[in-house]
Amino acid sequence: MPRRTATIVLGTLLLVAGVLLLLEATGLMGAVGVLWGLLFLAAGAAFAVLYGTDPSKWWAAIPAGTLLGLGLLVLLDEAGVPGSQQWGGALFLGGGGAGFAAVYLRDHRRWWALIPAGVLITLALQALLTAAAQEEQAGGVLFFVGLAVTFALVAVLPTGAARNRWAWIPAAALALLAALIALEATVLLSAVSYLWPLALIAAGGYLIVQALRRRHDTPEHGPAPGPGSTSNAARDR
Repeated sequence: MPRRTATIVLGTLLLVAGVLLLLEATGLMGAVGVLWGLLFLAAGAAFAVLYGTDPSKWWAAIPAGTLLGLGLLVLLDEAGVPGSQQWGGALFLGGGGAGFAAVYLRDHRRWWALIPAGVLITLALQALLTAAAQEEQAGGVLFFVGLAVTFALVAVLPTGAARNRWAWIPAAALALLAALIALEATVLLSAVSYLWPLALIAAGGYLIVQALRRRHDTPEHGPAPGPGSTSNAARDR
């Protein structure tokens, strides 16, 4: 999308949003909710087109997914669809997760996008499960399973460089928490509540020590001159 066209689209969306806010404040329009939903969909579509037409605008996938999900949520709520109050939030969360997933799919070097994508999609599935089955325990298990799968994907999917093997550690820990919740092992869960922060402290300390060690091992003045090189002092003489 050309920059001029993108500016016009953004200006139009801001203009429409201002008009809607003014009409809502003055009470001159009753069906403002429907128009807000359509505006969110239009804005999301504009960002989606920007993402699809300009490879450098990878970030546009995030507002695209978020706004499309929000627009559908508003329209379903305004239409009075049964259950939209309970599971409609899953559209918003899932849309944001899909946007982050699209960032990774565009360039595998942006593997960090897998983490917010997995978290948001997991929360969306948890909201659907809780609304459908009213099972808080099952929702908790699903939450930690989803996070474990997220970090497992970070470890195994291509990243454009070395594998993120460190991600297996939080993946295993989160899978263990999911198993303990499923088994209702309250005693072990109370012990894990202490072990988990200690593990994070140990991991953080390890990373700091490794970083300081690499800095200490790096030569401060660069590589030594080779046997065929001549110093400035020798040339001056």
